[in-house]
Amino acid sequence: MKVLVVDDDAVARKAVLKSLEDNYQVCTAKNGPAGIEMVASENPDLILLDVEMPEMSGFEVCQKIKSSSGAEKDTPIIFISSLSSTSERLHGLEVGAEDFIVKPFEPEMLRAKLTKLTAYRKERDGLKQQVDDANKAAYQAMSGTSEFGTAIRFVERSHSIGTYELLAAQFFKATDQFGLSCSLMITTEDGVLFFTGSKTNPVVSPLEQELITMLSTAERFNDFGKRTQINYPNISLLVKNMPSDEPDRYGRYKDLLPFMIEVANATVRSLNIEAQLINQSRNLGKSFDIVKQTLMQLTEALQENQESVATIMNNMLMELDEVVPGLGLDDDQETYLIKRIDSAVTEANDVLDSGANLKGSIMNVTRLLDHLVEQQNNMVDKAIASKAVTCEVLEEEGSSQDICNDEDIELF
Repeated sequence: MKVLVVDDDAVARKAVLKSLEDNYQVCTAKNGPAGIEMVASENPDLILLDVEMPEMSGFEVCQKIKSSSGAEKDTPIIFISSLSSTSERLHGLEVGAEDFIVKPFEPEMLRAKLTKLTAYRKERDGLKQQVDDANKAAYQAMSGTSEFGTAIRFVERSHSIGTYELLAAQFFKATDQFGLSCSLMITTEDGVLFFTGSKTNPVVSPLEQELITMLSTAERFNDFGKRTQINYPNISLLVKNMPSDEPDRYGRYKDLLPFMIEVANATVRSLNIEAQLINQSRNLGKSFDIVKQTLMQLTEALQENQESVATIMNNMLMELDEVVPGLGLDDDQETYLIKRIDSAVTEANDVLDSGANLKGSIMNVTRLLDHLVEQQNNMVDKAIASKAVTCEVLEEEGSSQDICNDEDIELF
């Protein structure tokens, strides 16, 4: 893998070269114009670009590369800067960078960033054709409804959506009709999911993920340039091409999008609760199994103890029958002793009989637990089957291809 380092600081170039030379093919440029020339001649797989440089800043270099008509416009760019404010990061995202590293940095952190961005690029390239095909099918199924009608249709569909992936797909289907490029961050029970409606980059870049996360704790609305982020407790929407130069259209979207996001937020909350209940049902079923096994073990132990006691009593009676006549007791003493022993044996047998009744009660409890476990498993199976049916129905309606495939979703 070839990495181009563009930095006017010779010491910084040398430090990056030393950090990467064991694992990467590294070439360097000392300023922006030289870097642009080397992009064309060296065709690097990734560019590390300093922000603060004479002649051309890193932002200008990045914008020029990304606006070109050649293949270099798809080359991932990581900014390296001693500035780490939100405005600097937003500017980096605005001109097309994929990530941002703050000076000074550790070599391990730089290599980790490159590894992550390399994986992102491979995944993006691998999914690009698949996403193109899926979106083409989705567009053919779309009807030319009005903006408000599109929002209402999303709301109607949201009540039957059974997965986060379907929710994102249906939301992007609506925003595509608005002509908006969007990304979503959904907070689930197991973590955070990122989705994008982009047809050219089907994976949310690390820098975009970072910015959405940073702004998700800010105000409900965040406007910066042509970008707007709308935040709700369980979902955040980043619109990357809001028509800020068209007041009427901009105003309509500012009304419609919060309405749609609020409904989506309620759907996410319901899915989270459903996930909790399914997990709780599964855990309850496991607990029932453990209780049942424990009761069965107790029953077996009780039965063994009863059999042991009965054997001991019988052995004692047989021994006394042999020993008592030779003890030299008079008739009254012998009669009393025999009667007392018979009474004790009778009482012991009564206790053993009550133990048998207890065993029957325990068996009734285990049968009840079996019934409860079966009911819990049926509930879980029905919930999972309902989700599968929802996926099939929405796929038939042309919402998207493979949107029920969890393997294509990144969890962070």
